[in-house]
Amino acid sequence: MTRILEHTDDSVLVGIVPQDCGNCGQRTDRVRLSLDVVMSSGRDFLGIRSLATTPCCNGKRSAPYPVEHLARLLDHLKDCSNPH
Repeated sequence: MTRILEHTDDSVLVGIVPQDCGNCGQRTDRVRLSLDVVMSSGRDFLGIRSLATTPCCNGKRSAPYPVEHLARLLDHLKDCSNPH
């Protein structure tokens, strides 16, 4: 993660090194990171993953950003008056 551009209680929009979107191929310099619950086909809880959503096409992918760090960051931002 390079820079937080905006945040909600559930996600952060971060600036990234410009790259081609893996879904639509459009060049993007930002991605929205959030937490996603992973369930089995039998609806058993398997875990939580970091999810990256691109603003160009709303493409979703697993993100390499550590779940624990993202959870702590989101928790911190809920109570922080100045996230920058």
